[in-house]
Amino acid sequence: MANIFHPHKADYLPSKKHYLLRAGFKGVQNELDRTMLNLTNEIYLEAIPLVEAQIAHQTIAVENVGKIKIPMKFKGINRITYFVSTIGKKIEERIERYSHFGETTKAVLLDAWGSEALEELNENFDKFLRKKHHKGTMRFSPGYSDLNLSENKKIIDLLRCHIVSAHPISGMLSPQKSTVCMIGWY
Repeated sequence: MANIFHPHKADYLPSKKHYLLRAGFKGVQNELDRTMLNLTNEIYLEAIPLVEAQIAHQTIAVENVGKIKIPMKFKGINRITYFVSTIGKKIEERIERYSHFGETTKAVLLDAWGSEALEELNENFDKFLRKKHHKGTMRFSPGYSDLNLSENKKIIDLLRCHIVSAHPISGMLSPQKSTVCMIGWY
């Protein structure tokens, strides 16, 4: 059974520059007129209380992964950490509400903020794991290179994770602002 980690705000708050880049701006605030600057700031602050960040994780020996495929880039590892991270469903629900009422700019900005918050969460958890386990592979997720998205469900099942679910065929995650990641250890 997976361990559950409840991150602090500092673990998932995205940089303003990355948030703006994800939203399609060049990442410099002077590019924005006063109205857009106010709106990007408003959405940044609105998003924070919507976050319900959690990470389910477990480190296991390679011989115990069962039918889960291991990326070829992980050749030579002896342990692997699987983790499932999410910022929850409230942001997704707010994005849908904004879209439904035609507030597309707010929906796009909140979506960008959520994506960057999830990446910040993963990056900080990655750093935490590397301090604990030392030499490891790159962080990897199903859907890249030689690992199909359908592996998401297998990993979630292995972890007995209830914070995120994966579609049994497509492997798509719910809530959408979630990821399945792995790091191999030498």
